[in-house]
Amino acid sequence: MAESKSTADEEKGVRCVIVTPETTILDTRARFVTLPLFDGQRGVARGHAPFIGRLGAGEIRIVGEQGAAADAVRRFFADGGFVEVGHDAVTIITQRAIPGEKLSDAAARAELDKLRGTTATGDEAIAAKLKALEAARALVRTAERGR
Repeated sequence: MAESKSTADEEKGVRCVIVTPETTILDTRARFVTLPLFDGQRGVARGHAPFIGRLGAGEIRIVGEQGAAADAVRRFFADGGFVEVGHDAVTIITQRAIPGEKLSDAAARAELDKLRGTTATGDEAIAAKLKALEAARALVRTAERGR
């Protein structure tokens, strides 16, 4: 009987995988995943229509992770990348993913302040600085929510 329950549990929710070039950060099942797409937030649950999207810098929220309370939220900071959503799977490929519990408000603010103090000259340098500032502000927001 316990075996059929675990099979039923595996069929619930959506599989969420977060991968960086170095390692697999997370491979779990969850009820719901919120993604920071480059043009806004998007929520995904089991049965969502498949799509491939470009991630912006921001917070990934995983609700009801396997082995946690049904309403427990786990947070990660992702610095861009791509996401592939299937019927029951979310695969996130990013250069940098940091678990919320490892984020420090002070370190995130220091990174933002350091970027604010830099000077950019030329179109490419200004665009790179603006992108880095956007990512640093998203990191600060994620660190603050993780408290």
